[in-house]
Amino acid sequence: MKQKTTVKSALVGLTYVVITFGLRGQPVNAASDPLQFEVASVKETTATCPPACGLIRSTPGAAGYHVEGATLRSLITVAYGVTDRQISGAGAWMEKERFDIEAKADHSRTIDELHAMLAHLLEDRFQLEVRRESRQESVWNLTVAGGGLKISPHDPGDRNYPPIVFGWISDNDGSVCASARGPNETMEYFAFSLSRNMNTTVIDRTGLPGRYDVSLKYMPDAAHPRNAEGTPLSYSSDCSDIFAALPKQLGLKLVKGKGPVEYLVVQHVEQLAGARRR
Repeated sequence: MKQKTTVKSALVGLTYVVITFGLRGQPVNAASDPLQFEVASVKETTATCPPACGLIRSTPGAAGYHVEGATLRSLITVAYGVTDRQISGAGAWMEKERFDIEAKADHSRTIDELHAMLAHLLEDRFQLEVRRESRQESVWNLTVAGGGLKISPHDPGDRNYPPIVFGWISDNDGSVCASARGPNETMEYFAFSLSRNMNTTVIDRTGLPGRYDVSLKYMPDAAHPRNAEGTPLSYSSDCSDIFAALPKQLGLKLVKGKGPVEYLVVQHVEQLAGARRR
Protein backbone atom coordinates (compact mmCIF):
# COMPACT_ATOMS: atom_id res chain seq x y z
CA MET A 1 0.00 0.00 0.00
CA LYS A 2 1.28 3.45 -0.87
CA GLN A 3 2.02 5.81 1.96
CA LYS A 4 -0.05 9.02 1.88
CA THR A 5 1.08 12.46 2.93
CA THR A 6 -0.68 15.79 2.77
CA VAL A 7 0.30 18.19 0.00
CA LYS A 8 0.71 21.62 1.58
CA SER A 9 1.74 25.04 0.21
CA ALA A 10 3.56 23.57 -2.78
CA LEU A 11 0.24 23.54 -4.61
CA VAL A 12 -0.26 26.77 -6.51
CA GLY A 13 -3.46 28.41 -7.74
CA LEU A 14 -5.92 26.52 -5.51
CA THR A 15 -7.54 27.91 -2.35
CA TYR A 16 -9.40 25.71 0.10
CA VAL A 17 -11.56 27.54 2.63
CA VAL A 18 -12.10 25.46 5.74
CA ILE A 19 -15.64 25.85 7.06
CA THR A 20 -18.05 23.85 9.12
CA PHE A 21 -21.81 23.98 9.41
CA GLY A 22 -24.96 21.96 8.92
CA LEU A 23 -27.91 23.40 7.07
CA ARG A 24 -30.88 25.13 8.64
CA GLY A 25 -33.45 22.81 10.19
CA GLN A 26 -36.62 23.72 12.05
CA PRO A 27 -36.87 27.39 13.10
CA VAL A 28 -36.30 28.25 16.74
CA ASN A 29 -38.83 30.29 18.73
CA ALA A 30 -37.24 33.74 18.66
CA ALA A 31 -39.54 35.03 21.40
CA SER A 32 -38.30 32.51 23.96
CA ASP A 33 -34.70 32.53 22.75
CA PRO A 34 -33.38 35.53 20.71
CA LEU A 35 -30.31 33.50 19.65
CA GLN A 36 -27.68 36.15 20.32
CA PHE A 37 -24.10 35.42 21.31
CA GLU A 38 -23.35 36.37 24.91
CA VAL A 39 -19.97 37.84 23.86
CA ALA A 40 -18.81 38.56 20.30
CA SER A 41 -15.79 40.32 18.82
CA VAL A 42 -15.63 41.18 15.09
CA LYS A 43 -12.51 42.90 13.79
CA GLU A 44 -10.53 43.28 10.60
CA THR A 45 -7.78 40.70 10.10
CA THR A 46 -4.27 42.03 10.68
CA ALA A 47 -2.38 38.79 9.92
CA THR A 48 -1.35 37.94 6.38
CA CYS A 49 -3.11 35.25 4.39
CA PRO A 50 -1.91 32.54 4.86
CA PRO A 51 -1.88 31.49 7.69
CA ALA A 52 -5.09 33.38 8.56
CA CYS A 53 -6.99 32.46 5.43
CA GLY A 54 -10.66 31.67 5.72
CA LEU A 55 -11.04 29.44 8.78
CA ILE A 56 -14.66 29.37 10.00
CA ARG A 57 -15.64 26.74 12.54
CA SER A 58 -17.84 26.13 15.55
CA THR A 59 -15.86 25.81 18.76
CA PRO A 60 -15.56 22.42 20.52
CA GLY A 61 -18.70 21.87 22.54
CA ALA A 62 -20.77 23.87 20.02
CA ALA A 63 -20.82 27.00 22.19
CA GLY A 64 -19.60 29.59 19.68
CA TYR A 65 -17.61 30.41 16.56
CA HIS A 66 -13.92 30.90 15.86
CA VAL A 67 -13.07 32.73 12.60
CA GLU A 68 -9.69 33.66 11.11
CA GLY A 69 -9.27 35.79 8.01
CA ALA A 70 -12.69 35.11 6.49
CA THR A 71 -14.44 37.35 3.99
CA LEU A 72 -17.96 38.55 4.70
CA ARG A 73 -19.15 36.66 1.62
CA SER A 74 -17.83 33.37 2.99
CA LEU A 75 -19.36 34.12 6.40
CA ILE A 76 -22.72 34.61 4.69
CA THR A 77 -22.46 31.16 3.07
CA VAL A 78 -22.08 29.63 6.54
CA ALA A 79 -24.72 31.68 8.33
CA TYR A 80 -27.41 31.27 5.65
CA GLY A 81 -26.52 27.87 4.18
CA VAL A 82 -25.86 28.87 0.57
CA THR A 83 -22.89 28.41 -1.74
CA ASP A 84 -20.94 31.36 -3.11
CA ARG A 85 -22.63 31.11 -6.52
CA GLN A 86 -26.03 31.43 -4.82
CA ILE A 87 -25.27 34.95 -3.54
CA SER A 88 -26.04 38.06 -5.60
CA GLY A 89 -26.00 41.80 -4.95
CA ALA A 90 -22.79 41.68 -2.90
CA GLY A 91 -20.22 44.47 -3.07
CA ALA A 92 -16.68 43.71 -4.30
CA TRP A 93 -15.21 44.55 -0.87
CA MET A 94 -17.11 41.58 0.59
CA GLU A 95 -14.76 39.25 -1.31
CA LYS A 96 -11.56 41.10 -0.35
CA GLU A 97 -11.71 42.41 3.22
CA ARG A 98 -11.09 39.72 5.85
CA PHE A 99 -12.30 39.46 9.43
CA ASP A 100 -11.57 37.62 12.68
CA ILE A 101 -14.45 36.64 14.96
CA GLU A 102 -14.58 35.23 18.47
CA ALA A 103 -18.17 34.59 19.53
CA LYS A 104 -19.37 32.72 22.61
CA ALA A 105 -22.87 31.59 23.54
CA ASP A 106 -24.08 31.29 27.11
CA HIS A 107 -24.29 27.49 26.75
CA SER A 108 -23.83 24.68 24.25
CA ARG A 109 -26.03 25.06 21.16
CA THR A 110 -27.24 23.06 18.18
CA ILE A 111 -25.63 23.77 14.82
CA ASP A 112 -28.90 25.30 13.57
CA GLU A 113 -28.92 27.69 16.54
CA LEU A 114 -25.29 28.66 15.97
CA HIS A 115 -26.05 29.51 12.34
CA ALA A 116 -28.95 31.72 13.36
CA MET A 117 -26.72 33.42 15.94
CA LEU A 118 -24.00 34.01 13.35
CA ALA A 119 -26.58 35.45 10.93
CA HIS A 120 -27.85 37.82 13.65
CA LEU A 121 -24.28 38.88 14.39
CA LEU A 122 -23.63 39.75 10.73
CA GLU A 123 -26.94 41.59 10.53
CA ASP A 124 -25.99 43.62 13.60
CA ARG A 125 -22.33 44.44 12.83
CA PHE A 126 -22.65 44.89 9.04
CA GLN A 127 -26.27 46.07 8.90
CA LEU A 128 -26.83 43.13 6.56
CA GLU A 129 -30.24 42.70 4.93
CA VAL A 130 -30.93 39.75 2.61
CA ARG A 131 -33.82 38.26 0.64
CA ARG A 132 -34.22 34.57 -0.21
CA GLU A 133 -35.39 33.30 -3.60
CA SER A 134 -36.06 29.69 -4.65
CA ARG A 135 -35.62 28.38 -8.20
CA GLN A 136 -36.17 24.94 -9.74
CA GLU A 137 -32.91 23.81 -11.35
CA SER A 138 -30.94 20.76 -12.39
CA VAL A 139 -29.32 19.20 -9.31
CA TRP A 140 -27.42 16.12 -8.20
CA ASN A 141 -29.29 14.00 -5.63
CA LEU A 142 -27.01 12.29 -3.11
CA THR A 143 -28.40 8.79 -2.43
CA VAL A 144 -27.24 5.48 -0.96
CA ALA A 145 -25.67 3.27 -3.63
CA GLY A 146 -26.99 -0.21 -4.47
CA GLY A 147 -24.27 -1.95 -2.51
CA GLY A 148 -25.24 -0.15 0.71
CA LEU A 149 -23.56 2.44 2.90
CA LYS A 150 -19.84 1.87 3.57
CA ILE A 151 -19.27 4.36 6.41
CA SER A 152 -20.12 3.92 10.09
CA PRO A 153 -22.16 6.28 12.30
CA HIS A 154 -20.24 8.66 14.57
CA ASP A 155 -20.77 8.79 18.34
CA PRO A 156 -24.04 10.77 18.74
CA GLY A 157 -22.82 12.18 22.05
CA ASP A 158 -19.84 13.95 20.44
CA ARG A 159 -20.59 17.69 20.24
CA ASN A 160 -17.37 18.64 18.48
CA TYR A 161 -18.06 19.40 14.82
CA PRO A 162 -14.77 19.84 12.92
CA PRO A 163 -14.96 21.04 9.31
CA ILE A 164 -14.78 18.94 6.20
CA VAL A 165 -11.39 19.81 4.76
CA PHE A 166 -10.85 19.74 1.01
CA GLY A 167 -7.21 19.37 0.01
CA TRP A 168 -4.72 17.03 -1.66
CA ILE A 169 -2.94 13.82 -0.65
CA SER A 170 0.27 12.68 -2.29
CA ASP A 171 1.83 9.28 -3.01
CA ASN A 172 5.55 8.59 -2.61
CA ASP A 173 6.03 9.05 -6.35
CA GLY A 174 4.69 12.63 -6.15
CA SER A 175 1.35 11.90 -7.81
CA VAL A 176 -1.70 13.39 -6.10
CA CYS A 177 -5.42 12.98 -5.58
CA ALA A 178 -7.99 15.44 -4.21
CA SER A 179 -9.47 14.61 -0.82
CA ALA A 180 -12.42 15.50 1.40
CA ARG A 181 -12.15 14.55 5.06
CA GLY A 182 -14.36 15.31 8.02
CA PRO A 183 -15.47 13.50 11.17
CA ASN A 184 -18.93 13.78 12.72
CA GLU A 185 -20.70 15.13 9.63
CA THR A 186 -24.34 14.93 8.55
CA MET A 187 -25.20 13.77 5.06
CA GLU A 188 -26.94 17.12 4.53
CA TYR A 189 -23.71 18.97 5.24
CA PHE A 190 -21.67 16.54 3.14
CA ALA A 191 -24.02 17.15 0.20
CA PHE A 192 -23.67 20.89 0.68
CA SER A 193 -19.88 20.57 0.81
CA LEU A 194 -19.97 18.75 -2.52
CA SER A 195 -22.11 21.60 -3.88
CA ARG A 196 -19.33 24.05 -3.01
CA ASN A 197 -16.88 22.05 -5.13
CA MET A 198 -19.09 21.21 -8.11
CA ASN A 199 -20.89 23.38 -10.64
CA THR A 200 -24.30 21.93 -9.69
CA THR A 201 -26.16 21.92 -6.39
CA VAL A 202 -26.10 18.59 -4.51
CA ILE A 203 -29.17 17.74 -2.38
CA ASP A 204 -29.16 15.09 0.35
CA ARG A 205 -31.66 12.35 -0.52
CA THR A 206 -30.05 9.58 1.54
CA GLY A 207 -32.61 9.67 4.34
CA LEU A 208 -29.78 9.14 6.82
CA PRO A 209 -30.34 11.27 9.96
CA GLY A 210 -27.10 10.48 11.80
CA ARG A 211 -23.53 11.78 11.66
CA TYR A 212 -20.67 10.00 9.95
CA ASP A 213 -16.90 10.09 9.50
CA VAL A 214 -16.25 11.01 5.86
CA SER A 215 -12.98 10.33 4.06
CA LEU A 216 -13.02 10.54 0.26
CA LYS A 217 -10.35 10.86 -2.40
CA TYR A 218 -11.24 11.68 -5.99
CA MET A 219 -10.09 13.34 -9.21
CA PRO A 220 -11.48 16.88 -9.51
CA ASP A 221 -12.96 18.00 -12.81
CA ALA A 222 -11.71 21.59 -12.53
CA ALA A 223 -8.32 23.04 -11.52
CA HIS A 224 -5.23 20.87 -11.93
CA PRO A 225 -2.71 20.99 -9.03
CA ARG A 226 0.75 22.43 -9.62
CA ASN A 227 3.92 22.53 -7.55
CA ALA A 228 5.76 25.68 -6.41
CA GLU A 229 7.50 25.94 -9.80
CA GLY A 230 4.18 25.86 -11.64
CA THR A 231 4.67 22.35 -13.05
CA PRO A 232 1.46 20.26 -13.22
CA LEU A 233 1.41 17.28 -10.86
CA SER A 234 0.23 13.90 -12.13
CA TYR A 235 -2.79 12.17 -10.62
CA SER A 236 -2.45 8.93 -8.66
CA SER A 237 -3.23 5.75 -10.60
CA ASP A 238 -6.08 4.90 -8.18
CA CYS A 239 -7.60 8.40 -8.35
CA SER A 240 -11.05 8.23 -9.99
CA ASP A 241 -13.71 10.87 -10.64
CA ILE A 242 -16.20 11.63 -7.90
CA PHE A 243 -19.01 9.64 -9.55
CA ALA A 244 -16.94 6.45 -9.30
CA ALA A 245 -15.24 7.32 -5.99
CA LEU A 246 -18.44 7.91 -3.99
CA PRO A 247 -19.99 4.42 -4.37
CA LYS A 248 -16.65 2.63 -4.11
CA GLN A 249 -15.42 4.39 -0.98
CA LEU A 250 -18.55 5.61 0.85
CA GLY A 251 -21.46 3.62 -0.57
CA LEU A 252 -23.08 6.80 -1.90
CA LYS A 253 -23.91 7.95 -5.43
CA LEU A 254 -25.02 11.06 -7.33
CA VAL A 255 -28.21 10.91 -9.40
CA LYS A 256 -29.24 13.68 -11.80
CA GLY A 257 -32.56 15.35 -11.06
CA LYS A 258 -34.52 18.57 -10.57
CA GLY A 259 -34.98 20.36 -7.28
CA PRO A 260 -35.36 23.68 -5.45
CA VAL A 261 -32.19 25.77 -5.21
CA GLU A 262 -32.24 28.71 -2.82
CA TYR A 263 -30.57 32.00 -3.72
CA LEU A 264 -29.68 34.88 -1.42
CA VAL A 265 -29.94 38.51 -2.59
CA VAL A 266 -27.97 41.06 -0.55
CA GLN A 267 -30.24 44.11 -0.34
CA HIS A 268 -28.12 46.20 2.03
CA VAL A 269 -24.75 45.92 3.78
CA GLU A 270 -22.26 48.31 5.39
CA GLN A 271 -18.53 48.00 5.88
CA LEU A 272 -17.35 47.37 9.42
CA ALA A 273 -15.04 50.40 9.49
CA GLY A 274 -16.66 53.73 8.61
CA ALA A 275 -20.11 52.22 7.93
CA ARG A 276 -19.79 53.08 4.23
CA ARG A 277 -22.87 52.04 2.31
CA ARG A 278 -22.97 50.03 -0.92
